[in-house]
Amino acid sequence: MELTTDRARDARTTEALTLIPNDEFEAIFLEHWPRIYSVLCRLVGDPAEAEDLALETFWQLHEHPPRLMDRLRLGGWLYRVASNLGLNAIRGGKRRERYEIDAGGWDPAQQADRDDPVQQAATAEQRRRVRQVLTELSPRQARLLVLRLSGLTYKELADALAVSPESIGTLLTRAEAEFERHWKEGGDE
Repeated sequence: MELTTDRARDARTTEALTLIPNDEFEAIFLEHWPRIYSVLCRLVGDPAEAEDLALETFWQLHEHPPRLMDRLRLGGWLYRVASNLGLNAIRGGKRRERYEIDAGGWDPAQQADRDDPVQQAATAEQRRRVRQVLTELSPRQARLLVLRLSGLTYKELADALAVSPESIGTLLTRAEAEFERHWKEGGDE
């Protein structure tokens, strides 16, 4: 009986050390929300879905906060979680789109803007193609490109990817080359 009580007390102590107090969580939320939302908005292209994914990111922080030592790199942890959620949403959207097209329930041409349908269709196709190429890259390369495009510094990128800041330039160059290779394989410029 005593052993069980000791384990329960140790579990409560460990849980208390990992939980983020509400006032600290609110400060973290207010500090990081705009950039997390921006990253996701660029990644998925839909503000409503980006908001849902950003909320999911902070929910994961609330429910499963990183270890105490990782809190020093909390921004990187949040960007990593957000970009993983965003990439998963893109992959899920591609599957859903394929199912809907196969079932005849969705026509991509219906998405065209009435003011300039040719331009809107070209823009939508280019965005779709970029998202498709991102899903063909390794998750780390896709995450790196999206986060860099969102304006993160090399240090922030290093924290988000859990790598050395000195390696970011090389990783970024390789990711860009890989993106370009996949883009050209798709038959576009």
